[in-house]
Amino acid sequence: MSIEVNIRFKLAFDLILEASGRIEDKELLKFLKENPKKENEYRASPHNYQLIQRIMKTKKYIVNSFILEDTDLSENYLKRIGVKLALRDYQIKALDEFTDNDGMGIVILPTAAGKTIIGLKAIERLKQKTVIVVPTKNLLYQWVEHLTKYTSLTRDLIGQLGDQVRDIKEITVTTYDSARLNINELRKHFNFIIFDEAHHAGAKETLKVLEGLPSAYRLGLTATPDRSDKAEEILFELIGKPIKVARVTDLAENGYIAKYQHKAIKVQLDQDERELYNDYMKTYRGYLKSRNIQIRTPEDYEKYLIFRVNQDFKAKEALDSHRKARTLVFSSKAKLRKVEDLLIQHKNDQIIIFSEFNDMVYDISRRHLIPAITHETKSNEREDILQRFNQGEYSKIVTGRVLDEGWDCGNVNVGIIVSGTGQARQFIQRLGRILRPKEGEALLYELITPESLETGTARRRKDSDVI
Repeated sequence: MSIEVNIRFKLAFDLILEASGRIEDKELLKFLKENPKKENEYRASPHNYQLIQRIMKTKKYIVNSFILEDTDLSENYLKRIGVKLALRDYQIKALDEFTDNDGMGIVILPTAAGKTIIGLKAIERLKQKTVIVVPTKNLLYQWVEHLTKYTSLTRDLIGQLGDQVRDIKEITVTTYDSARLNINELRKHFNFIIFDEAHHAGAKETLKVLEGLPSAYRLGLTATPDRSDKAEEILFELIGKPIKVARVTDLAENGYIAKYQHKAIKVQLDQDERELYNDYMKTYRGYLKSRNIQIRTPEDYEKYLIFRVNQDFKAKEALDSHRKARTLVFSSKAKLRKVEDLLIQHKNDQIIIFSEFNDMVYDISRRHLIPAITHETKSNEREDILQRFNQGEYSKIVTGRVLDEGWDCGNVNVGIIVSGTGQARQFIQRLGRILRPKEGEALLYELITPESLETGTARRRKDSDVI
């Protein structure tokens, strides 16, 4: 006799499966956890809902599901969701690959390549109630703007969950934090999730959003999913396989984004700074050698240095020395002089300057009277600076990591990376700030201190297949 199973959510995080008899199927039990306090009741992670349902149907279980009972967009949305733009060939290829993979996948394209349009077209194609999850408030409002600009949706038809607004509609935009806090509400409505800047979804807290929603369709959008903690493999499992349809160089050659030059400029330390740097690195390397430690990943650095500080005073000395060496290289006096040279050389250009450290950001800002934006900048001040910059009232700005993603960069044609990173993602995000289509060629300068920590970071990044 067939077993009848009711699937529902209760107050807890997990799916609840109430069966009319004991479930003994081994394939199914891989995804279920039996409730020891209640006979024939099982729990499962919500993200496995679609898989569990498919297995049960093939094994002739009688399934009564109370999950996502009404997921189709209403007629009012269907007649307005059509995207007004024609897709480019690589966008069509990405969308087709996403569809062929049962509506799962992470599209990997650089800034300015039109990832948002792919997301909008996916909503039009799937015709499902959709939640769009973004990392920042700024991106939340960008998506709202793009929904009204590129479709016939009006503002009142777009839901918002975040920035002190809680208004859920058939198409809703939310932040990762708000999604996590309102997971019980979101899982009632949405069968399609779009994860913008999808690499953020790999963080420990935001993984709860991926695991907590039973949605059948999942689309990630990112310049590159690479994470220092290697959590991209989890993203591929929970969102879908990577969809790579074009590299930055391919798009530039075909005129979809600006053609650009990347110029790495070697900037030697002054003699006094070189001596200090060598002393700091001698202390750091000496500690590693004395403890037989090899640092290959950020996790190694955390495990063998940061976590040892309270137990080994030499570890603190080594950690402090490494940080001082890094600061010295990233913020050297010679780099300040080179920034001044480049500002003079490009006095008539629209320039954005990136620095790893806020102290350097403020130093450059004071020296050259350039507006600065860091994580400390209040939101209204940041919006005012960016608006003036995009309108051409300001021709230069200097920033830390806060503008690596999440803003439209207007007509910037010169970027200066004062201190870079070995992560391909951050380099591509910064490169993306200058890649909006424009007349002429964009320039990205990267200031690198030879014979230092920076040399390795640039070298490690060269293997990226996205660039």
